[in-house]
Amino acid sequence: MIIADDHPAFVEGLRFWLTEIGIDVVGAARNADELIALVRADPPDVAITDISMPPGFDDEGLRAAETLTAVQPDVAVLVLSAYREPEWATRLLHRRPSRVGYLLKHNVTDAARLGEALERITQGGVAIDPEIVADLVARRSVTAALESLTDREQLVLTHAAQGRSNRGIATVLGIAERTVENHITRLFQKLDLPDGNQRVLAILEWQKAQGQRAHGSR
Repeated sequence: MIIADDHPAFVEGLRFWLTEIGIDVVGAARNADELIALVRADPPDVAITDISMPPGFDDEGLRAAETLTAVQPDVAVLVLSAYREPEWATRLLHRRPSRVGYLLKHNVTDAARLGEALERITQGGVAIDPEIVADLVARRSVTAALESLTDREQLVLTHAAQGRSNRGIATVLGIAERTVENHITRLFQKLDLPDGNQRVLAILEWQKAQGQRAHGSR
């Protein structure tokens, strides 16, 4: 595990929580360039990065995550942000649809929650903060829209939410890639998604519905 954040106290807090759940921190970076250099030198399973770091204190962590997608795609990346910016989460998932997470710092309140997100992304999935999901799909009847999908369309969407490409889904289901593309086109239409990043929005809606069902079953 490598952590990138310019606040030493926050790094130490993360290091403590990670140790609690049995994860070793092998390096810490103070900016995006240091993070990329550390990952290139000795790729970890996961890199955790703040989104706003020196020198510009803008989206350096997000750009580092995008760079790591190209140079070390097998390294899972968890982006932590103090800012509620759905556009940044959408941008991240558009560039990196699997093995990635985007959480708000104020919601990372214990080791268990952090561990759950890390487990999901290291297994090839995505972990998006519930507040970001709510912003992206606000005022939409998610469950009703998803229930309009056929069983096969729901299965295709489930595999997409696990980070699989169209080709990967076709391989798992034993069908043609063109058939997968047709299913995805139809489910986009049924979910009435706006143009741009439709795959990301469909996955986020699926995740929100899973959360609603889990909450309702308690």
